[in-house]
Amino acid sequence: MPRSEGQETRYRTLSGFVEARKLSRIEVCWPVIIITERGPVIGEARNITMEGLFIHCTERLKVNETYRLLIKPPGQEIAVMGKLFWSNLEGAAGRDIPQGMGFSFLKVSEVHRALLREAIQKHVEK
Repeated sequence: MPRSEGQETRYRTLSGFVEARKLSRIEVCWPVIIITERGPVIGEARNITMEGLFIHCTERLKVNETYRLLIKPPGQEIAVMGKLFWSNLEGAAGRDIPQGMGFSFLKVSEVHRALLREAIQKHVEK
């Protein structure tokens, strides 16, 4: 069913259903490596939450597929499993919007979740 104007999007996260607009997005510029069957794909995290991220990248990947992501905030490497929920690569060409993909985190170890929380907190405090 198409979303009507003003209707909030809801999706499943590790902590339950969350309304997408209510998550605090943190603007970042962190390198990300997406591990695919064809080898690594390099991108850049442009915004991130504890539940997912937007990766600026021009490599076309399959929507609804799960990928291993290596997020690299300064001095760290955080490994997560993420599902590619959407891509704007088709519609962004020639427009003044960053090309990329939205991932939702499916699996994050407690250690890497703590590292992610710490990296986000350090970035916010700058």
